[in-house]
Amino acid sequence: MIGAEERRWLMSRLGSESITALGAVLKCAAGILVLVIVAAGPWAFLGAGGPTGIIEGYRAPLADTALAESKRIFNERRMAYEAIRSGSAADADNATQQRLAAE
Repeated sequence: MIGAEERRWLMSRLGSESITALGAVLKCAAGILVLVIVAAGPWAFLGAGGPTGIIEGYRAPLADTALAESKRIFNERRMAYEAIRSGSAADADNATQQRLAAE
């Protein structure tokens, strides 16, 4: 509980401040604006090509080599499959040997 003297001091200090509807709305708008700025800051920084632009530059060569390797393996397996499908066991064996030698 608050003592009488402390209550008088608080009332004299805070009683002179009148809260109007316009003041309350302006304070809320300022608070929301601050929250939007804080939330949008990192998003704007990352969206402007900050660190992601640097990282993508390093990923591109790796992605190209991985894609080329994947295509090479796919083509080797496709050739082996077509050789087996055509009924030529010797061609299938050769394709398998080439694939194993490449690895």
